[in-house]
Amino acid sequence: MKIWALLLTTTLLLFACNFTKQNSQAPNINWTQLDEPPLFLDCPTDDVKLNWDCFTKTLEKKLQSKWATNKLSFGNLNDTLYVTLKVDTLGQISVLNYKNSAKPQTSMDIFYAIEEVIASLPLLQPAFKTNLEVPVEAQWILPVAISK
Repeated sequence: MKIWALLLTTTLLLFACNFTKQNSQAPNINWTQLDEPPLFLDCPTDDVKLNWDCFTKTLEKKLQSKWATNKLSFGNLNDTLYVTLKVDTLGQISVLNYKNSAKPQTSMDIFYAIEEVIASLPLLQPAFKTNLEVPVEAQWILPVAISK
């Protein structure tokens, strides 16, 4: 009888104990404004603001050159196109989507030109998670003013 009581007590203790491991929470590896942003390596990398200004000016010059080469005419179009860009963990920049400000009459040639210019850019230094020093994807919206 003592053996059965001991066996029953042991069994109840085993079932009563919680053997599940607590899962440690994975660190947040999404890029935030507090982390290191992607850097355009053809521009000065000491100051993030200067790097961003240089990147946007370079992109603007390349777009104007592309539009002039393709002889794109905007007519009376005066619009802002919001281009969502992504830099992956390898530094490759790509276009995710577009959004017009109000007028849906933007020519597809403009979209193709923007995609070609973005694809022709050299690799960027990817964004880094500051506390982990791991490369992460970053996205941002770049306004592109289109006017005659």
